[in-house]
Amino acid sequence: MKFSFNRAVALLVISSAMLFSVTSCSKSSGGSSAGVSATVNGTAWANTYPVEGIYYAAGGFFDLGGAQIKGGDTTAFEVVIYQPFAINQAVSSDSSQDVVSYIDAKTFNTYTGAYGSGRAVITVTSYDSTGGKIGGTFSGVLYNVTNSNDSLVIAGGKFNTTFTKQ
Repeated sequence: MKFSFNRAVALLVISSAMLFSVTSCSKSSGGSSAGVSATVNGTAWANTYPVEGIYYAAGGFFDLGGAQIKGGDTTAFEVVIYQPFAINQAVSSDSSQDVVSYIDAKTFNTYTGAYGSGRAVITVTSYDSTGGKIGGTFSGVLYNVTNSNDSLVIAGGKFNTTFTKQ
């Protein structure tokens, strides 16, 4: 699968910024229902640090992410959703700008399901623009942005978070 170098660099910069942002937060001690979870190559994954959601009005997209620190390794999911979207309608990265990324800080690998690399399906199941909340599901086959022979299967992904507007 062809994936442009410029898009890979942009994705790495965004992913790195998101990973740094979510891992620099303190661990949540509240009873928040916000979260990101999925199965990664058959292994359950859930955020252990707060989920961060940002809506970038100028670009018309949401950038949602959650991180997990486990066994000395930090991993994170990033879900990028462009507007407009329809509630409960699956959208494929084959036909949209939507992206699902998985970042492993220990191995310096970023996997993505985006147009031209891998394939992700995202469904927004709830959206409250006034209250700043968004939830949904995702799945796909994500490819390593630097080694297209390396991939991950993501199943049963879910996100549920509040977001701030930028």
